[in-house]
Amino acid sequence: MSLSGIWHVEKVADDKVELLKVSSVIYVGRTKYQSVKVVENPSLGKCLIIDDYIQSSTYDEHIYHETLVHPAFSTHGFPRRVVVIGGGEGATAREALRWKNVESVVMFEIDSEVVEICKTYLSEINRGVFDDPRFKLVIEEGREALSKLDNNSIDALVVDVTDPISGGPSYLLYTREFYQLAKKKLKTNGVLATQSTSPIHNSKVYSSIKKTLATVFKHVSPLFLYIPSFSTLWSVTVASDVKSMYELDSKTIERVFRENGVGGLRFYNPSLHEALVTISKAYGSNVDAEGVVITDNNPITL
Repeated sequence: MSLSGIWHVEKVADDKVELLKVSSVIYVGRTKYQSVKVVENPSLGKCLIIDDYIQSSTYDEHIYHETLVHPAFSTHGFPRRVVVIGGGEGATAREALRWKNVESVVMFEIDSEVVEICKTYLSEINRGVFDDPRFKLVIEEGREALSKLDNNSIDALVVDVTDPISGGPSYLLYTREFYQLAKKKLKTNGVLATQSTSPIHNSKVYSSIKKTLATVFKHVSPLFLYIPSFSTLWSVTVASDVKSMYELDSKTIERVFRENGVGGLRFYNPSLHEALVTISKAYGSNVDAEGVVITDNNPITL
């Protein structure tokens, strides 16, 4: 097979790589913490690539970010104070701010250069969120910044960080000690949502994140969704001590959206939620057995 032009090569599993055609290179550089590229693909549009892994594309980022935020917020029902760890593109904060009753969104991002790159080259993703009066950006490592907050002070914590790559900046944001810290900072009815990697390509990591959350929270509910730019099923996991996300039905979500003034979504909706739950329950039983409890002393990495 002959491949002409520029291609991004990504290792998606120990036995699999994928190729992405690059029609133009917009930015290439290295920050203090990680390598960063912004490239364009004919079908996916602009793509943000960090440490050689695709993080977002303008074509389908809304699928990931809407599912990361809205099921968790619907589980809570009326979030007011929100913290985002990571999310340098600004898209996770963008989705949180769709909730009109949210009073503040504080984003802890370790890498100020990634934020500036996204502001400059991916403004169609963040859509002015950095100028929203309810939004605050804090450049600090997420776990350290979270430790400084008052206990029982936030309604929702969204962890939108890179996969736990060995040597990367995020692997200690998937451990039991981190989730214990998060639980202290959440109110009694608070909710945590985290990206939890691919249950297909990284099934042990996914299962371990789920198992680790279950040592800290009473209800742990994964959702599986297909993201074209990732070429696989991905997972978002929601944790709470009050309610399982699986308990939500379409009428409840419709009511919660209405009470919180949520609109303008392109992917996630009340009817789709039930379908995602059905798929996630059916497929999840195939991968749940592999997991181990992740700790600071025994982290799990890709």
